[in-house]
Amino acid sequence: MKKIEFYIKILFLLSILLLYNIQLSFSNSISVSDDETIYAITNPDGRIEKIVVINWIRIEGNGNYVVYDNASNLRNVRKLLGDGRVSLEGNKVKIEGKVNGISDIYYRGETDKKLPVSLSVAYYLNKKKVQYRDAKDKNGTLKIEFTLKNRTVNRVKIKDRIEEVYTPFTVIITTNLPVSKIKDIRVSSGGTVTTAGSNITVNIMGMPQPEFKGWLEVSMDKISLGSIQVVLMPSSPALAGLLNSISEYMSGIEQIDQILKFQQDILKQMAQEIGITLNNGNVEDSLDNIGRIKDGLDAQIKLLDGLDKDITRMIERNRKMISLTKENNKGLLDLLEEEIKDLESLRSKIKALKESSMEIYKLLLDIPLESIKSIIASLSRIQMSLNALAESGTVGFFMIPGLNMVREGIKTAKSELEKNKEKMDILERLAKNYNSFIGRPNNAKKSSVKFVYHIKFE
Repeated sequence: MKKIEFYIKILFLLSILLLYNIQLSFSNSISVSDDETIYAITNPDGRIEKIVVINWIRIEGNGNYVVYDNASNLRNVRKLLGDGRVSLEGNKVKIEGKVNGISDIYYRGETDKKLPVSLSVAYYLNKKKVQYRDAKDKNGTLKIEFTLKNRTVNRVKIKDRIEEVYTPFTVIITTNLPVSKIKDIRVSSGGTVTTAGSNITVNIMGMPQPEFKGWLEVSMDKISLGSIQVVLMPSSPALAGLLNSISEYMSGIEQIDQILKFQQDILKQMAQEIGITLNNGNVEDSLDNIGRIKDGLDAQIKLLDGLDKDITRMIERNRKMISLTKENNKGLLDLLEEEIKDLESLRSKIKALKESSMEIYKLLLDIPLESIKSIIASLSRIQMSLNALAESGTVGFFMIPGLNMVREGIKTAKSELEKNKEKMDILERLAKNYNSFIGRPNNAKKSSVKFVYHIKFE
């Protein structure tokens, strides 16, 4: 009896291992893709009458397969196209069959699940708000106003703060109108009007973050509309380009900040060097000394000039004495003649000293002391200005915003850009992860979803 129980256990374990290998082989040879289109059929004012789910399941590989598609709150499930079999088992749609390469299965179902973006439509006939039924077959201008509100609030952390962001959806409102009936047509910002043959195609694009409003205005006789489609896709065409632009702009801002820092350092160094020159170079004392030297030379020249005049008079007297002595005293005459030679030599030396002093005096006169003092005062003001430019400050009666303030502004801008980039990254991730509405197979390699509001007027 114990041997039989032992063999049963062995067989049970072998069956589990065999099943595991079969599942592993299946997972390696079969791949699944899931694409959902959610159609919301509405009346003219946007109220939903029915939500129909069309699901496209693609099986790739070879062999038999069984796929369970998570489909909560789905009813009235039935296959539309494909070779596989479709059935509802609890909250899952079972798809089974055999594939040799690629097999596409389409099935439908209905749900009452709330859509991620709501729609409301308002009508204005000749600028007066009306119901569509009251505008139908009337003459004039009909304005159709669409309001879409995003319901997908997500609480996320951005720069150490919890913020509320909405999953990004791209909205495209489109309709076709007969050229023969339209007198005039206008659309809101982001809209385009294209004529092809006998039809006018209108497209209006936007993003409900959290709300989007768009409008279409047509002038026609006997107003009548066919249908309007409002397509919603979890995506934002502008996000990728915006993220690239933000990255490039942040790089540019960093370069600007580096340049400003370099210039700020240069300004501070220039101010420091001027300060050293003014404070340690004794420029003021040197200028005062030059002034005193000029005054001393001026006094010396005057003294030499007076001495020259005195010696000249002495020489004249000496000549008179020589003239008088020639006849009476030969010895005295010799002395006087030697003295006049010495006086003439002294006068020539005094004259040379005077001329030399005059040259020095002229050179000193050429030194613009007042200009130099003005330059020194200007250098002092330049030093103050350089410091103000580098670190902010007051020059005269004016407050100069320095490069440090500019750099602080750049740092703030960079911080805001980083925050916006982080938010854009989160939005992009939210859009990418919003890939199913009713549910997806657990082993799906890729999945996607889009929503279509079908506004019917008949």
